[in-house]
Amino acid sequence: MLNRTASSVLGSIVILLMSASQAVGYIHFPPMTLPKMCKQAHHIRFLKIEKASKDKGVILFEATESAKGGKSAITSFKHVIPSDAPGAKPILDWIADGKTAVMFSIESDSLRGIAYVFIDDFCYSVDYNQKNKHWLLIRVEPDMSACYHGSVEQLQKLIKDVLESKEVDVPVKEPEKKEDAERRRNEINDVLKRNR
Repeated sequence: MLNRTASSVLGSIVILLMSASQAVGYIHFPPMTLPKMCKQAHHIRFLKIEKASKDKGVILFEATESAKGGKSAITSFKHVIPSDAPGAKPILDWIADGKTAVMFSIESDSLRGIAYVFIDDFCYSVDYNQKNKHWLLIRVEPDMSACYHGSVEQLQKLIKDVLESKEVDVPVKEPEKKEDAERRRNEINDVLKRNR
C-alpha cells in the first residue's frame, strides 16, 4: 500500500514538473514557425473583444471558437495590459469593440497558463494570474513576426489549414533587430515571479 501511494505521489510530481518545464520552455524559447506553434500549443482560441478600457489597460475577450484543445480549467479571457509596460502602446492603440485576436496557450489543470496573443501585425505574451483570474501582459513579442505577421483573419484561416495538415504559405517579417536572449529571459522571469 505504501509503495503504491509513494508511486502515485511521485507520478503526480513528475507530471507537474514536466508540464511546468514545458510551459517555461514555450515562453522562454518560442516556436518560430506557425506549424510548430500550432503543434506545441495545448489550446488555440479565436477571441473577440467584448468590452475594453484603454485607460485601465483591460480587455475582456470572449472565446468565439476553439481551434485546438478541449475544456480547460481556465475560463477567463480578461487581459491586463499595464499602460506603463514597455512597448504596450500598440496593443492599447489597437483596442476597440469587436476586434479579434488569436491566443496560443499552454495550460495545466492547476490553473497555470502562458500564452502568445496575436493581434493584427503584432504579438504579445501573457501569464495567467490564478488569484485575480486574468491574463497579465508578460511583454510585447516583436520577434514573433518571424512566426507570423499579418491580419488575425488570415491567421485564423492558416491555423485551420495547418491543423488539417495542409501546406501553408505563412507571411512573416524578419525582426528589426536581434533581441538579447538573456534580457528577454530576465524580463519574463521577473513578470512570472510577480504574477504567480
